[in-house]
Formats: sequence, C-alpha cells, structure tokens
Amino acid sequence: MAELASSFDDAWAQFQRRESLRLAGDTLESEWSRGRAQYLTFLVRMDEPAVRDHLAAVIERIAGIPGIEPYPEDYWHVTVKGAGFQVVKRTRDDEILRGDVSRMAGKARALLTKQAPYRATLGLANGFGDVVFVEVGDGGGTAALNGLLLEGLDELTGAPIDAAGFLPHISVARFRSNEGLAQLKETLASLRKEPPGPQFTVQRVELVRAWLSEDAPDFETLASYALAGPAETAP
Repeated sequence: MAELASSFDDAWAQFQRRESLRLAGDTLESEWSRGRAQYLTFLVRMDEPAVRDHLAAVIERIAGIPGIEPYPEDYWHVTVKGAGFQVVKRTRDDEILRGDVSRMAGKARALLTKQAPYRATLGLANGFGDVVFVEVGDGGGTAALNGLLLEGLDELTGAPIDAAGFLPHISVARFRSNEGLAQLKETLASLRKEPPGPQFTVQRVELVRAWLSEDAPDFETLASYALAGPAETAP
C-alpha cells in the first residue's frame, strides 16, 4: 500500500525519497479499477483564466522531461470526494448502482447549495507517486465539503485520503516511465522556490462521470451545484 502523506510538506519529502513512480498503465490495471471504467466523483473545475495560465506555465516547465504526460486543460480540477464506480450489479463497497446515481445527485444538491463559496490559492508544485500536482490552499474549505458529502450521502464510503488526510490539489501530469525521475525532482525543486499562484473563488461543484482509459479520463457532467451565500475571506 502506498504511503499516505499527512501534509504537502510530507508529500514532498516522500516524493524526494522515491526511486520509482507509479505509472499510468499500472494504475489503470490496478485492483482498484480493474474491470471498471465509469468512476463518479465530485469536483471543482479550474475555469478562471489566471489559474489556467499558472497551471499551463507549470506544465511547460515539466512537459519535456522523459516519461511525463501532461493532463489536458479540460482535466484540471480539484477533487472534492470520489463517489465510486457506477455499475449495474454491486459487488464491492466502492460501487454505486446506476439506478441510485440520480438519487445521490439530488441529496448532494440539498447539501451543497447551502454552502458558501470560499477563497483558495494555488500553491507550490509537488508530486505524489502517480502524478505531478499543484497544491491548493483553501483554509479547509474543500475538506469541509468532503466531510459534508461523506456524512450526508450513505452511498459513499470513506477513504484514507478523506477527512484529516485530505490534501486539495490539481493533478497536472502523470507518468509513463521512470526515465526522467531525477530531472523531475530537480525541476519541481526549482519550481517550489518560486511564488505561489493566483487566488480564486470556489463557487461551483460538479458531479461527473469519469471514463477511465489509457488516455486522460473524459468527464461527463451529471449535475452542477452552485454554492450559495457570500464568499469567505481569503485564507
């Protein structure tokens, strides 16, 4: 089992110690997803121009490193809570029957539309074992939504990355080989010496169906929830 990070600093320390990466093909064929392709998740899309420009600049710095496969712009998001795999016959805890998806989406609407928008800031470049990512600082706003959904939707199951282990982030690239690992560590270390990115307001959460394949997942929006109330102050 992969070592879980308790903070962004902890994630960076773990990445610096890594001698190999978890490659995209291995993740797709892992026990977690094997035989299942329709994954449901609640997320926040990255739509603001300043945010997208910053993420594009990070990708530009790492795109030429061997083994790095950048995610396309329409993939950039912050995960709020993974819901599980949509199936027609449930055999595992992390699965949701196709007929229950609409009911779950309706319950989520009653929860999320009562929550206020909140401010967030793009942080430093970092790495997990399977992706390069950009940290997100939001004063606990996304973690609060994560806990709200986990507590309020009985269709969801908890995961080690929920609650205290929740680290909001935007994945910007995955790995196809270990060839460029040393160069990647050096480049990320250089990026981490630069100022953080822009602030943005989280105003909407979407429930999407992600179609898993060898390519970057395609997102199909099933429901969209506008957060209500005045935006909070910046963290």
